[in-house]
Amino acid sequence: MKQLTINASSRTEGGSAAAGRLCAEGKVPAISYGKSKEPTKLCVDSSELRVALKAIGNSSPIVKVKEGKSAARTSIIQEVQRHPITDKFIHVDFREVADDEVIVLDIPVHSKGEPWGVKNESGTLEHVAHSVSIRSLPKNIPDYVDCDVSDLKVGELIHIKELPEIKGVEYMDHAEQPVFTVIK
Repeated sequence: MKQLTINASSRTEGGSAAAGRLCAEGKVPAISYGKSKEPTKLCVDSSELRVALKAIGNSSPIVKVKEGKSAARTSIIQEVQRHPITDKFIHVDFREVADDEVIVLDIPVHSKGEPWGVKNESGTLEHVAHSVSIRSLPKNIPDYVDCDVSDLKVGELIHIKELPEIKGVEYMDHAEQPVFTVIK
């Protein structure tokens, strides 16, 4: 799992006027919350957030949030709000998790290999589920699940129960839910 760190600073003001001033300075209003902590108002640098989100790409959204001189805390990027026209960041939510806290999270599923049905039967690989729900400790969360699809023929499916086992990770979706198929 990639370990990205986002630097944050605390803020005292709330509301749209304060958010507008932060955006004018190139900052993004944020909030950090968790099971055993009160919500904390933060702000992060817009360009740093953009770089972090680009580095995360299609992977699990786990980051370390470092506020001032305090130790970096493991957090999940819960939500990123963007302006509908300018696409600028408006707000970001960080959900803080303890290292011993079991969490449920959706992570992406990637296909590996070229299906037999695509090569030999003119089929098309279809991603039925782009992500799967897992339960795990933060240290065991993979960036994504890699699934070998090279044996798939037209009309065959790969279900959740056929995804590779990952130590310390439990799939939460129904075992018969399809993930990949080859269609004609």
